[in-house]
Amino acid sequence: MARNLTGNENEIAIEIPMENAGALMEENIIAARSDLPPEPAPAPLRGRFSTRRAYAHTFTASAAARCLGVVSGVLAARLLGPMGRGELSVIVFLPMLLVPIGELELPRALAFETSRVDEIPRALIATSFWLGLFLGCIQAVILALALPFYLPADKLHLLGDSRWFVLYLPATLVMTTMMGSDQGKGRFGRFSFLLALPTALYVTAVLAAWAGGFASPRAFAAGWLIATLITFAVRIWMDWDGISGARPEWEIALRLLRRGVGYYLPAVAGFGLARADMFLLVRLVPSEGVGLYAVAQAIALGQLGAINPFIYVSFSAVAGEIKPRQALETLAQHFRLAQLAATAAGLLTAAVTPWVIRLMFGAQFSGAESTAWLLTGAATVWGMEQVLEFGLRAAEHTWPGIVSNLAGLVVLVGAGIPACLHYGIAGLAASVLAAQTLNLAILIGFCIWRLNMPLRLFNAFHGDSIAQFAGEIASFLRKFGFRETRENS
Repeated sequence: MARNLTGNENEIAIEIPMENAGALMEENIIAARSDLPPEPAPAPLRGRFSTRRAYAHTFTASAAARCLGVVSGVLAARLLGPMGRGELSVIVFLPMLLVPIGELELPRALAFETSRVDEIPRALIATSFWLGLFLGCIQAVILALALPFYLPADKLHLLGDSRWFVLYLPATLVMTTMMGSDQGKGRFGRFSFLLALPTALYVTAVLAAWAGGFASPRAFAAGWLIATLITFAVRIWMDWDGISGARPEWEIALRLLRRGVGYYLPAVAGFGLARADMFLLVRLVPSEGVGLYAVAQAIALGQLGAINPFIYVSFSAVAGEIKPRQALETLAQHFRLAQLAATAAGLLTAAVTPWVIRLMFGAQFSGAESTAWLLTGAATVWGMEQVLEFGLRAAEHTWPGIVSNLAGLVVLVGAGIPACLHYGIAGLAASVLAAQTLNLAILIGFCIWRLNMPLRLFNAFHGDSIAQFAGEIASFLRKFGFRETRENS
């Protein structure tokens, strides 16, 4: 049975052509069965956000965060040295690793909830805040107690700093969860500002430590934590009326957790597929091969920064569509834009790979070139898959992502081990490409055969999609005044 607008299969949805609406009289209305509850009036639809503006904001924030991240990474390496940089990694590693694992996909669950309403209920804001804080505090306490058992004896002098840094967990979980409401409502200006703010504040703290002459792993970790806490405070201030004006509700919390766990299962499967190659690599090849593969992977994954905006914007756009068919058409439209962006980024990465290896890493890493090309192809396909998988989650189809990622993992392990033993790291990279291609093919196959979507909807290489993609790029460039330069020339 097809679902009606409210999602309740026990309710009757009657569609009436608009041209006949004026002819309705009270006696013409068909009485519903007495044992069925009255159908609630559908919530008024919010105005759709501008996708061009959303993409311009998120591309700008992603580019700024990535550039600032490069600056902070170079400063940390040069100011702290290998040992100091390693100590900084020990301090921040576990809290940062636990954020994507421990958030239980609450940001996406909240984004879905808020995409369906005109005005966010205060109880939803308050509940999401306290739920994120509760989960973050529990994880922080457990991690603080477990740190003495995790740190080896030669790193126990970092225990105090590591325990202070666990405050990163509740602050970040609250911040990312609350940003889900911005994503769902299409407030991508605020969303993008908060996306880039922590990195900008961290670079400021690093520069201050450098200027003050007290650069150390403790100072860098403290700067990172302070930047996160300031962003946390800014996010709370933005929604303080909702947080302080209502009590959290158990029903809302359970609904968010149920939806979040539904999104979490494909996310865990995708996490396993994304990390399995490194696990196999460490077991199968010598350290020199691991180093070459790590360089190739770093080059290939650099292009994924161009895909994140499509994941953010497309999820919100699809979740905001109440009619299932319209949601799928919206998903296909954003997928085609992401397909063009991923292809362009992949071709550019492949073209500059030989020069990047020679200039940034040295001739001793020239053996990573073919592996980098294969992993670049895999990253290109993976970027498209991520947009399609997140969009299907927003359209309430979560199980295809679980199946596709697990199938890709089977191919990676089954083919990757013999390929790596016979052909080295290039064989493993080819298996990654095959696994991600199968992953994407399963999702597209589900859309075609189960959702009855034509295959042409997944082909971006025609005039309309290219023209729309060019429009998105032009909107992004206007943020930096390129239009005025062209008009004045």
